[in-house]
Amino acid sequence: MGNKRFNSKLNNDNELYKGRKIMREWNIKTIEAMTEKEAQEMAEAVMTVKGHKVYFIDFGGYFKFSACVFYNGAHIYYANDYELHHNGRNREELTTMYICNIHNKVFDDSEMDVVNGYDDYNAKENYLRNYYPQRKEHVSIFCINPSAEEQREFEEKTKNMFYNPIGFAFFDDEEFVERNKELYAHLSAAYDKSAKSYEFMKSAFLKEMYNHEYGINWQADFDTLSAFGNIEYHRGDYSTELEDYFTQLGYGAMEKRAYIDARKEYFKRHNDED
Repeated sequence: MGNKRFNSKLNNDNELYKGRKIMREWNIKTIEAMTEKEAQEMAEAVMTVKGHKVYFIDFGGYFKFSACVFYNGAHIYYANDYELHHNGRNREELTTMYICNIHNKVFDDSEMDVVNGYDDYNAKENYLRNYYPQRKEHVSIFCINPSAEEQREFEEKTKNMFYNPIGFAFFDDEEFVERNKELYAHLSAAYDKSAKSYEFMKSAFLKEMYNHEYGINWQADFDTLSAFGNIEYHRGDYSTELEDYFTQLGYGAMEKRAYIDARKEYFKRHNDED
């Protein structure tokens, strides 16, 4: 998924605001709790990216000039970006970067039918699992060591809700859950189609080799290939380990060649860097 270049100057389809300060101690919690009305009042400018409203706000303090994302009034704060993470860039550079990044974070429904490379697939999966579910109120399944009382409260609160296995949360809106699942099915089908390509699989394997520090990882093949399916750790003869993983994943000659070639390229790049 190649980075696109976007003009940081807002066009006539976007709105310009003077932006006023709302007196508040702005930290990550207060920013994430911000309503769209408050964002509108504070924004210096706003633009629409694939149906999402992006408000450009100067919070001052640590966060400074930031981009906050909303969809139909829901704060998609996982997609926000803050100057805090990009110190040293000027306002125009930040605006251009925010626009580019958000174009590669959020998507139209129709884009789930196409996968333009492994990075594109990962970005769209992240969107469906993390950003899309933020459109609706929900109860996450994740909780660290809940007490017995907390567990009972969770079960009582969610007993009449609908579980979304894509967003790992419970929702009141069954139709929304089904739509999230449907979009993920479209994306999975597009991935399966792309995965028939040697070049796609080679780039995917290479990406995961870097993600799992292949060159210094004692279980590198297991960690890398676990990204592509559920496999059991091989505890037998080391010489048969890789073939065992290939078998568990149902890989044929194309995938095996792509993996071996990706491994060669990984070590070639490291040797060239040294």
